[in-house]
Amino acid sequence: MGIKPIVKLMRPVPLVIWSVPTVVLGFLLQSHPAKDSPIGLGLAVVGALLLQGLITHGLNDMFDWDSGTDQDTTGIISGGSRVLVEGLMTRRQMWRVVGVAVGLYVVVAFCLALVRGPWVVVWAGLGLFGAVAYSAPPLRLSYRPYLGEWVALMPAMVSGVMLGGIAANAMLSTRLIWGAIIYGVFCVASVMQHHLSDMDADWVAHPRKRTTPAYWFHGLQRSPMTLIFLYELVAGVLALAAAMIVWIGFLWTGVMLAAAIGITLTTSLPATPQRLTTRDLGIKLLSLANVLGLLGITRLR
Repeated sequence: MGIKPIVKLMRPVPLVIWSVPTVVLGFLLQSHPAKDSPIGLGLAVVGALLLQGLITHGLNDMFDWDSGTDQDTTGIISGGSRVLVEGLMTRRQMWRVVGVAVGLYVVVAFCLALVRGPWVVVWAGLGLFGAVAYSAPPLRLSYRPYLGEWVALMPAMVSGVMLGGIAANAMLSTRLIWGAIIYGVFCVASVMQHHLSDMDADWVAHPRKRTTPAYWFHGLQRSPMTLIFLYELVAGVLALAAAMIVWIGFLWTGVMLAAAIGITLTTSLPATPQRLTTRDLGIKLLSLANVLGLLGITRLR
C-alpha cells in the first residue's frame, strides 16, 4: 500500500489548519502550565492527528464511498480524501488503517491519562464517539441534519480543546471552558461551510446524505448561509461576553469571528467549487490565525 495513500487519507492541509490549532488553543487557554506540559501537548497533538487524520477521515471515506456521494462531488478539499475513488487503497486496507489508528489512539490517551489523570479518558472517549458516530452506522449522524454538527462534531471539537488544556494542566480553568464552547460553536458553522460544495452529490446519494446545508438548500429551498451566519454570530457574542467576564484576550477571537461572518455574508449560492473552496479555506485559516493571535497575547502577559 505504501505511505502515499495514508498521507493522502490524512489530508495534511485540514490537519495543520484545523486539528492542530484545536489542541494548541486549549493549551494556550489553560492557566499555569506544568513543567512537563510539552510531553502532554505532544501526546494530545498525536491523538488529534490520529483521530481526525485516520479515524474520522477513514470512516467518512468508506461510508461516503458506499453511498456514492464521494464519487459525484465537485468539491476540491471537501468530498473525502479520494483514495478509494482513485484506487489508491482498498476498503479492506482502509479498515486496517482505521483499526490500527484506533488502537494507537487508545494507547496515546492512556499515556496522557497517566500524566494528567482519568478525565483524559472521558474527553478522549467523547472525541472517539464523535468520530465514529459522525460517519459509521447505525447513527451515521452526518447523514442527518443538525445532528451531525451538534451531536458528533461539537463534542469532538470541544474535547480536542479540553484535551489541549489538560495537556498543560489537569486543573480546568474557566477560560478553557469558555474557549472550548466558543470554538465548538464556530466549528459547527465551519463544517457547514465545508459541506457547501458537496450539497448536490449528498442529496442524490443512497442513502441520501442529508447534511444541514443540503437539507436547507434542497429540502427547505433556503440558503444555508443564513444558518451559518447565525451560528457564527452566536459564537461571536459568546466571545465578547467571555472577553468582558473571563479574559480580555477573547476580543481577538471575536475579531476572527467577525472576519468569518464577513466571509459568510459575501458568499452567495449557487457558486463554483473554486469559489466555495476559497471561502472554506479562509474560514479554516481563521482558526490558525486565532491561535497565533492568542499565542502573542499570552506571551505579552
